[in-house]
Amino acid sequence: MTLQSAPDPVDQFRAGTGPVPASYSRWHLRGAGLDSLTEEVVELPKIAPDQLVVRHDACGICFSDIKVLNLGPNHPRLIGRDMVKHPVVLGHEVALTIVKVGDALTGQFAVGQRFIVQADVYYNGVNLAYGYALDGGMAQYGVVGDEVLRGDEGCYLLPIRDDTGYVEAALVEPWACVVAAYQYPNYRRGIQEDGALLVYAAGESVQEDVCDAIFAGGHRPVVVEAIREIDDYALAEAVDGRTEGLGFDDILVFGTPSAKDIEKLSKVLAKKGIMNLALTAPLTENVVLDVGRMHYDQLLYIGGVVDKPERALDAYSRATRPDLLSGGKAWFIGAGGPMGQMHIQRAVMHEAPPKTIIITDVSDERLARVKERFGDKAAARGIALVLLNPQTLGEAAYEAALASNGPFDDIVCLVPNADIVAQTAPNLAPSGLYNIFAGVAKGVSSSFDLNTILAKGQRFVGTSGSSIADLKMTLDLVEADKLSTNASLAAIGGLHAYRDGLAGVRAGAFPGKTVIFPHIADLPLLSMADLQARLPNVYAKLEDGKFWTKEAEEELLKEKLAS
Repeated sequence: MTLQSAPDPVDQFRAGTGPVPASYSRWHLRGAGLDSLTEEVVELPKIAPDQLVVRHDACGICFSDIKVLNLGPNHPRLIGRDMVKHPVVLGHEVALTIVKVGDALTGQFAVGQRFIVQADVYYNGVNLAYGYALDGGMAQYGVVGDEVLRGDEGCYLLPIRDDTGYVEAALVEPWACVVAAYQYPNYRRGIQEDGALLVYAAGESVQEDVCDAIFAGGHRPVVVEAIREIDDYALAEAVDGRTEGLGFDDILVFGTPSAKDIEKLSKVLAKKGIMNLALTAPLTENVVLDVGRMHYDQLLYIGGVVDKPERALDAYSRATRPDLLSGGKAWFIGAGGPMGQMHIQRAVMHEAPPKTIIITDVSDERLARVKERFGDKAAARGIALVLLNPQTLGEAAYEAALASNGPFDDIVCLVPNADIVAQTAPNLAPSGLYNIFAGVAKGVSSSFDLNTILAKGQRFVGTSGSSIADLKMTLDLVEADKLSTNASLAAIGGLHAYRDGLAGVRAGAFPGKTVIFPHIADLPLLSMADLQARLPNVYAKLEDGKFWTKEAEEELLKEKLAS
């Protein structure tokens, strides 16, 4: 009689062929605050023919989760939801494996296939984000149906290779937001050809030859609206009547507009709208701009003083560099947290990095962690890494340090504060790029010296979201070993440690990302340093005793799944 050995638990886990339980554990959020969060056991429903059962293998904690935790039913994506009856299952930075396939999907999907999720799911025009309206990854299992598999943009599951790590896969989603921030989508070489254009000549009448001149070398937009004066009611009528309420894709302003003119016209810019100021003289006063819309709606302000109307189009093709300037000077503001450290990692490991990187934060502890994690790598590449705490230095010394290291070719702001954006803008170099990465609410404005921004050819851009294409591009970088998402990991935990993980992320306890393994239930929340005492064999497989590796993950699974 031949005895068959028991299947290796790690191999079985990777294959997704183990038994699927009748019930499983997940975390429910029924209101605001940690006290509203409970781990509960629920039954796994019988799936329909066009559904999948997925196993959540690893799930990162995002600061967006903290916003939901803090706001509960007042979160913009949850308004009107009864969270007591219909609790939220958070978690959108997730790696998953298919463990059961509905009969109608057997030709399309198979047990053992692995995926990541594009979290911003749209179905019939409605946003049903994973981890918000749809149950997310802080659960051992989930059911995926039409919303994810046949959404407005197709399937929101992106396949990953069998040898891609669970952590590195889960962290593709937050990294896609960072990668996408340097692929700014609102650069175009001219007026939106299929769009709507508003032309306003301040201090002079709008002549037909103005429009003829600017369209002489190109296509005329579908809608062209020319106005002689700015009237709130007339502007609103033009938006409703000419753009179906969407706003104008381009606004060309000629002459000598006032700050109030620009502020009013800004309100009728469409998403991804561009205001092009073709001035006959410099502006004489600051302009109040909606920083929230610059970030979320990707509004762009370009232009400067021109000698004739047709030169206005030149502004579209000036200063269109999206990425960090190679050999330049970059300043990362408030960069001590997890997302900031991802930006720093990208800059330090960039194939054509800046020569000088300035990092500011109000926490000496965070800055020390940045130096510990990236100081040696920066030095090895000849990058000057300068760490500044304005509270420790004092205002005079801090300003002097900035002046001696600036002006900066790139400024990336990771602090969601409109006034900080305006206050730090004067440190931007000519042709510099200011990246408003941390979003503030739409309607939150600050005062800018727009005249200097235009005269110096500077651009202020903003985006921190990602598309399916961004996610795919980032995944390709990871699987080609051109980007290490593993290096962002700062803490791990099992499903029972999720509450502690949320508390740690909210308190800024870790310098990088926190990832939960839903199927290693009893793993406490551990930093990379904690592993040395608690899981020494796992710690031994870290890179330089600091950075997560696939070998460390393999050791963790071997120790914990077999226990």
